[in-house]
Amino acid sequence: MPQMQAALVKNIAKAGSPLKTKGSLIITSEENSPTLPLDLLMVLDLSGSMSGAGVSVVTDSVIHVLNDLLRPDDRISVITFNNSARIHTGWTDVNGTVAPFSAGGGTNLGAEINEVLSFLGSHDMGGNRAGMVLFLSDGLSSGKPNDDNVRSIPDFGFTMHTIGVTNGANPTQLEHMAELARGHYFHAPTFDDVKKSFSSIFNLGKTIVYAAPELTIDVKSGCILSNMVQSPQGIKIEDNLGQGSHTVSLGHLHKSMRIELAFEVNVDNVKLGNDNTIASFQFQNVVSHLSVKGSDEPTEIYNAPLNQQVTLITQTARAATATKKGDMATATRAITKLEELGKTVPVATTRATTLTVATEATDIGTRLQTLGKIQASSDGATEIREG
Repeated sequence: MPQMQAALVKNIAKAGSPLKTKGSLIITSEENSPTLPLDLLMVLDLSGSMSGAGVSVVTDSVIHVLNDLLRPDDRISVITFNNSARIHTGWTDVNGTVAPFSAGGGTNLGAEINEVLSFLGSHDMGGNRAGMVLFLSDGLSSGKPNDDNVRSIPDFGFTMHTIGVTNGANPTQLEHMAELARGHYFHAPTFDDVKKSFSSIFNLGKTIVYAAPELTIDVKSGCILSNMVQSPQGIKIEDNLGQGSHTVSLGHLHKSMRIELAFEVNVDNVKLGNDNTIASFQFQNVVSHLSVKGSDEPTEIYNAPLNQQVTLITQTARAATATKKGDMATATRAITKLEELGKTVPVATTRATTLTVATEATDIGTRLQTLGKIQASSDGATEIREG
């Protein structure tokens, strides 16, 4: 079974008063979990702006996947789009072939997402396989797809990575789509760049043990969880969860890695004693409760220890979110706090280092790609995944 731990930055608060604080949730896979075979759906932009270099890149990319990256149990399918979207190739394995491509026409991202959802709805594998959409495009479109439609891709056990190809790619639009679908953005103007990105994506794809799993969150009366972000990549999960039961989709959970959620907590009134459950989290039949003790002893409240893991995760999420927005002042302050935390929590130092690499990127595409390649091991250490 996976392991899960919910915590507040301080687990004791003043009784008879409201509480505003920060919390986190850590989900870690068991070490002996079997990995899942991969269902790969390649979605290719064949609009007029992709003529020439763009269509050459997507053609070489599909050939590279078929010849070099698929495992015997993996499958691939291809959807192409311009003014409209269509299934170019149904499911096939490593021995299959894909017909040639040609580019022309406009770009309809909404039609493309609708076709993806229709295709996934008729091929739902129920969690027995890990689904991954690879969306190759320059992101240039007069319209945007419906956010709720993109956000529903993980409901089918798929996450979506977006790959910005050609030098004119729009990384902001493509990263936004990837985040909604619990994936990452990769900046790959040339085929050589695509190969490097695919190396990172496929090596990680071979370690999936839970495909876009769902997390159930039961928020108690008088409590709110807000600004929920998955770190270390800074993926926005939910804005506001009030009283009641909620189900959210997460990114794939990988072997020997962990999913971290940072969030803000508001409680209307903390009752005296231990009976202050704020929320309960359920993942794969494992349950973890988030609670706080209400005290009327000032010394006990003051001396309550800080949970350094919560601080580690919340500051990581803050730095990553600010970096995505281009708010380098906020990102730098969060990284500085991680460096200070590193005096007592060694893995905080590695986080500060990896996040600094992202902030120092010279262009937004490289910055967003670097964030997407940061991963957290089961002990909380981070690294930038290169291959």
